[in-house]
Amino acid sequence: MNAPNISDDDPIFSVLRRNGVPFVVIDGHAVYRHGYLRTTEDYDLVWLRSPQSAASLLDALTELQAVWIGKEVDPSTGIERTYPVTAAFIHAEHLMMLWTPHGPLDLFDYIPDIPNEDVQELFETAVIGDGIRFSSLAWLKRMKLAAGRTKDLADIEELDKRNPG
Repeated sequence: MNAPNISDDDPIFSVLRRNGVPFVVIDGHAVYRHGYLRTTEDYDLVWLRSPQSAASLLDALTELQAVWIGKEVDPSTGIERTYPVTAAFIHAEHLMMLWTPHGPLDLFDYIPDIPNEDVQELFETAVIGDGIRFSSLAWLKRMKLAAGRTKDLADIEELDKRNPG
């Protein structure tokens, strides 16, 4: 089976890689990589936290013009205020739900829905495609099963059809 082309030309992947941020693509883009061509609206990534990678992540997110959306509403616009990502924010947050001009970006420093699992194992078993680490099929299905949402269970069913055995 030929996997779809998700390349380093993607601005988010390109900037993160250029800045040396260790990450594994999970969820929709990983589903796509494993052969189920469905749309996804955001980027979901697990990053490997360390002092060096946090500094690299700050550089990358600054370049990407990433912001987080606060709960305060700007009275003049009626829209939630946004705030630039800072080193303190990266240090404090284990799930960063961000907006960039290239689309929404969710960054986890743990494995979603199975947070007690070792992130290093996710990295060690990742598959490389177009120079980018993607969650292995086994991990992807495990995360989807743990999430248990209707769309996740449908993803597992479609992935099984496209990746028998």
